[in-house]
Amino acid sequence: MVTPDGEGTEVPVLETSAVIAGAEERVVDEAVAELERRHTSDQTSGPEMRRRHLRDLFRIVVRCVHDGAVEPIIASSQQLAADRFAVGFDISEVQGEFNVLEEVLWREVAATLAGDQRIEVLELLNTILGAGRDALARTYVALAGGSSSRDEQPAAAGEGAGAAAEDSAEGFAGGALKTEVLGRVGVITLGDQHRRNALSGVLANGIVAALESLRAQDVRAVVLRAAAGMRVWSSGRDITELPRGRRDPLAYNDPLEELIRAVRTFPAPVIAMVHGSVWGGAFDLVLSCDVVIADETAMFAITPANLGLPYNTTGLLHFLGRLPINLIKELFFAAAPVDAQKAKEWLVINHLVDAAELEAFTLDLAATMASKSPLAISVIKEQLRVLNDYQPIAAQVYERIQGLRREAYDSSDYLEGLNAFAEKRQPVFRGT
Repeated sequence: MVTPDGEGTEVPVLETSAVIAGAEERVVDEAVAELERRHTSDQTSGPEMRRRHLRDLFRIVVRCVHDGAVEPIIASSQQLAADRFAVGFDISEVQGEFNVLEEVLWREVAATLAGDQRIEVLELLNTILGAGRDALARTYVALAGGSSSRDEQPAAAGEGAGAAAEDSAEGFAGGALKTEVLGRVGVITLGDQHRRNALSGVLANGIVAALESLRAQDVRAVVLRAAAGMRVWSSGRDITELPRGRRDPLAYNDPLEELIRAVRTFPAPVIAMVHGSVWGGAFDLVLSCDVVIADETAMFAITPANLGLPYNTTGLLHFLGRLPINLIKELFFAAAPVDAQKAKEWLVINHLVDAAELEAFTLDLAATMASKSPLAISVIKEQLRVLNDYQPIAAQVYERIQGLRREAYDSSDYLEGLNAFAEKRQPVFRGT
């Protein structure tokens, strides 16, 4: 339904579900290809099984669009979660199918429909798939915890680390992270000791799924932390998963980019509790949290210049929203670690506390935030995000920036950076 000049045409509302249904093969093929591109060794299902799963999910979405209701996808997602949990599927893989299908459907609708109808259908798709993800997360949490989900009472400010965990789930990222709920505070703990919490696609998707599960439990603040005793909070984006030229290494649908968006759009405060060093893309993740609390072991470095990797404009905006431009330039150009004291002076950190007090202090602040009006906080957080993120830029300027970035990630320097990292040696950059 696209005219020769590229403008979508209006389609009668009653035909909308039929228009989407008619794109089934194209949408499913594109979604399967995207999942294949994100494939990791931890995935449980093969291409044909993923195709069948996506086709089933697509048809349920079409039915919901036709009926203008979410009940079919809620019931289906509950059954889907129970079936997948029973055979050992990681929730992040199931969640990934929802996310990829939503992306592809959004592109299909944007190219097919126009005007108010496009907006209405996009909103409807968001509602439908959001309801499915929530039902999926609730069911996984209930099954992983061995009981039905239940209402939690808010933790009073000051209970801090003394509050008992009331719910937990281990079904995320193959056990590399866990969640627990303390009153109205959710805690996500990164515990991939072997890989120093490298933000692989699996781990990033797992954190997104954990956020969804905590949202389904109506938590009012979230603490993101590394497991106790880890000297590295996160070693950053998993370099082994980056494309080796000819494709943007920090594209919109990269798992780390999706994770950062999930943190920034989460409707409650997300607090980074930092013990240990934070490297590369993990620094972007920490800055995207609403509050950062750290102890004296904390250290921060943003290191794309060590790899010849051109950082994306969106990521730079995250830093511009938090730091003066001269400090940003020093961080990116030197790629040198900044210790906790300097990070406090630069306002990277909200509070610098003793290591022995870090957990109690963080949970106490989170409990205080959780005791406030969740609607007011959600609206304020979203307003601040919009004001910070949506900076006007002329189309030709953006295209020029993208062209410059493309030259960088297609260069021999970028390949040299990746090779040097893999070979554990210093890179030799030639500027070509």
